Amino acid sequence: MKRLITILSATLTLLTACAENADSGYVDVSKAEDQYSAAASEPPAEELLLDDRAKVFLQTGYSLSSTQLAIFETNMRRLVDLNTGVISSFCDIPGCPHDDTATDTCLEYQPINSPHFANGGMYYTKYFSPGKLFFRSNGEERPVFENTFYTDKEAELEPDAKTGCGFFIRGETIYVTGMTYFYTVDISTMKQTCEPVIISESPIWNADVSGDMFYVTNENLELISYDMKSGKLKKLADKVWRIQAADSELYYIKTEEGRKSIYKSGLDGSREKKLVSDTELSMYVTDKSIYYMTNDGLYSCDLSGGNAKKISLELTYENGERYTTNDFGIVQLISCPSSRFIYLLDYTKSTGDKCCNALFRIDKETNEVRATSLGIWYQPENGGEEILSY
Repeated sequence: MKRLITILSATLTLLTACAENADSGYVDVSKAEDQYSAAASEPPAEELLLDDRAKVFLQTGYSLSSTQLAIFETNMRRLVDLNTGVISSFCDIPGCPHDDTATDTCLEYQPINSPHFANGGMYYTKYFSPGKLFFRSNGEERPVFENTFYTDKEAELEPDAKTGCGFFIRGETIYVTGMTYFYTVDISTMKQTCEPVIISESPIWNADVSGDMFYVTNENLELISYDMKSGKLKKLADKVWRIQAADSELYYIKTEEGRKSIYKSGLDGSREKKLVSDTELSMYVTDKSIYYMTNDGLYSCDLSGGNAKKISLELTYENGERYTTNDFGIVQLISCPSSRFIYLLDYTKSTGDKCCNALFRIDKETNEVRATSLGIWYQPENGGEEILSY
């Protein structure tokens, strides 16, 4: 599995903003009264049991519920309370200092991947436990599922971790994805609900699902669909990087003549239409708009590609430097249908072990923006909680 993880890690680092650890530092970019509360406009956490965000790349380090954002990076596992702005450690071991003096025990430093909020806790995988899915809630961790399937491809390329896999959750279903295959698991019983389907000849990069249709892109930039009802496998397009499946349409970023553009098609790949030209690799589609990055910054447009508007991203760092975007910026756009916000995590300034350096919150209805510097995590001198000010 090391090769697959390496491929995914490199892809995420270069294309989608999975980055590294953070040190210390803080920038307050708004007055106290500007801090927002999502409680009145979003369902309580107990009503949103499953992470329903659109899936981007497998093995991502993010998960979003109505009240929390999880950011899992190489040496840092943090939870951001989206109502209060409080940043807390994922590690819940009593007395743990959460620093490099406790790397053997602190959960901040454990090789945990792919966080998913669900059922009052969090599901995740571990690098050194290939094939196993874990669930943590109320300070307790337990393994809940183990993949035992592999193909000759996995055995050849990853002999020591051939059962290693990724996963994502949609509704009551867990989609288990290996290097070349996928299958489903019922989240309530943790029982496999279909036989593994070999869907790609090269390593899978990107996966999403809409109804009975399962989609992947792979190392060869092929877009492939599989009809889980009829069993039909079909290659839809080439040179495709990202996908997001909606109820009746498929959106994806594809390279054509050296340029990346956003396309839309039917779920069967028909009626392909170019919507936006000259984009980067960050995109999120809501029920009304498409949010996307260019080398000039963040834009939104309608679902037909019209009415494009630039969204101003303004932030001043502690040293007085102004936030800027550029054509090699590393940006991740995340959201879920239950949230009224899009969250943009920017890693452009990241180097070495530093992580995301800016977090922007964009209102889906008004495009109003709030921002904070996350380039260096703030550690209060009095030992209190870390606070984000929007």
